[in-house]
Amino acid sequence: MQLLVGPRETVSIDGVWQAIPDQYEQHDGYDEDYFDDLDQPDIEMMHRSIYEPEASTDADLIDYNIYDGYSVQVPSSLGENIPEFRGYEGWMWFAQTFDRSLIEDGDRTHLRFGAVNYKTKVWLNGHELGTHEGGFTPFSFEATDALEDGENVVVVRVDSKRYEDGMPEKMTDFYNFGGINRGVDLVTTPAEFIRNFKVGTTIADGAVDIDISAWVDASEPSEPVTVEIPDLGVETELEAENGPAFSGTISIPESAVDLWSPSDPRLYTVRLSYRGDTIEDRVGLREVSVDGGEVRINGEPIWLRGIALHEEVAGQGRALDSEDIRTRFQWLNELGCNYARLAHYPHTEEMARVADEEGILLWEEVPAYHDVNFGDEDVQELYRQQLRELIQRDWNRASVILWSIANETNHNDETRNEVLPQMADYVRELDDTRLVTAACFIKDTDDGLVIDDPLKGHLDVVGINEYYGWYYGDADDMRRFQDDPEGTPVVISETGGGAKWGYHGESNERWTEEFQADIYRGQTSALEDLEQIAGMSPWILFDFRAPIRQNEYQRGFNRKGLIDQHGRKKEAFDVLQEFYQSGRLE
Repeated sequence: MQLLVGPRETVSIDGVWQAIPDQYEQHDGYDEDYFDDLDQPDIEMMHRSIYEPEASTDADLIDYNIYDGYSVQVPSSLGENIPEFRGYEGWMWFAQTFDRSLIEDGDRTHLRFGAVNYKTKVWLNGHELGTHEGGFTPFSFEATDALEDGENVVVVRVDSKRYEDGMPEKMTDFYNFGGINRGVDLVTTPAEFIRNFKVGTTIADGAVDIDISAWVDASEPSEPVTVEIPDLGVETELEAENGPAFSGTISIPESAVDLWSPSDPRLYTVRLSYRGDTIEDRVGLREVSVDGGEVRINGEPIWLRGIALHEEVAGQGRALDSEDIRTRFQWLNELGCNYARLAHYPHTEEMARVADEEGILLWEEVPAYHDVNFGDEDVQELYRQQLRELIQRDWNRASVILWSIANETNHNDETRNEVLPQMADYVRELDDTRLVTAACFIKDTDDGLVIDDPLKGHLDVVGINEYYGWYYGDADDMRRFQDDPEGTPVVISETGGGAKWGYHGESNERWTEEFQADIYRGQTSALEDLEQIAGMSPWILFDFRAPIRQNEYQRGFNRKGLIDQHGRKKEAFDVLQEFYQSGRLE
């Protein structure tokens, strides 16, 4: 179960760390046995492992010093923070010290990472705490027994290589930003504490049912978990289930609750207590559902006016700060969006927290991208792990309405067609209060455009990635979509075309702003009368790094953004803005 950290008091150990590259992977006891056999103490010391703090201070001949490496800011993307390492993929050792006095008194201490790309191994004072695979989700290790009075030394080995059996797989159309991309915190808790909790909402017969589950970290939970929602005058106890789980339902008249919605993003403080531990969060109460071809919030249909975006800032990579996040929401609001697709991996959790405040609905996804080896059991377990870490992190965010399980995977692959429905079921086991989706393809037939993917029967909402007017066909070809108002809702999860900011010409000249703007005119005019289309998130809000994109207009960037990487708007921004704000979708 994910350690819920957002609402807790934490001690950040962000700041200046030391980084040591290890391209040949030699600093983790390389040839240690061989040099032990030589029985020459000085040579043995030269080949001690880098995670042993004393190895950096006991000899002058060693080839590293964790106290004096490259000074880097954490969080940061390595090649952005140290330009000479741009493009570097491999082992990098990071080290940081902190004093025990920084930590509040508590029975237990946890070391928590917001995200590290891609494989991670962590030591504290030479003691291994654990390992993690995956570059976009949080993880934590218990550090209590490894703590020492005075100075403590954290050593982190980050392997930023891409792997065929990884997730994402080795080839992607976005940049591989290695490093400790999100914050690192020390978290103190009592010996027994609430590890996580989940709030779900259903509306029926004039009542709002608030379903609350909690998980206690204790060998044998001996007391009830209490719940308070002060603004609703609610206080109750959850009932114990098997092992560490507690649950209960609070029923309140609908007239007494301000339901969360994009137009009124009301948040309530939900406070849980167990013995000496209290944790609270700001949670929106709302229900998301589908009815025929419609997506509904609190029973009311909504057309998802969206845009897709990557997690990237020029010169910073994926290490976004609060100002970067607020800038994204300024652009979303300026466009007239009520929805955003966070592609192609979990973004920082602050995105969902701000979306809760701003009333922006979210599609979140894991990087099951293109050519995943779905038949490999280890890959399947990694798949479940990343789904679990994302969902348990964000399942209290009212803004998140769609969990996406895949992007542009091969619908002719029989193994994929066996595994993805299993993953859809797994998502619903974790959280059945949201909608399951995936970004699929569309097929052009004599009868029109159809969704020819066996996965569609396992999804609540079908995403379609289509590029009419750019890679093929005409921009308004979606008019030929075989519309079924009673079918599964469809969201255009990607569409659009490329343009280099400042490059102008005729509307039929590729890579000009005019050409891109014309695609948006055709696409939006084709969609507005299709009843099964419940929204769109064109590709993409801003230009982003993409190593395979190397023609004279791109030079390492995907140029499909409405804004370039420096924040300069292209003409298509105004076209989409007019469509969203025109009222034609009401």
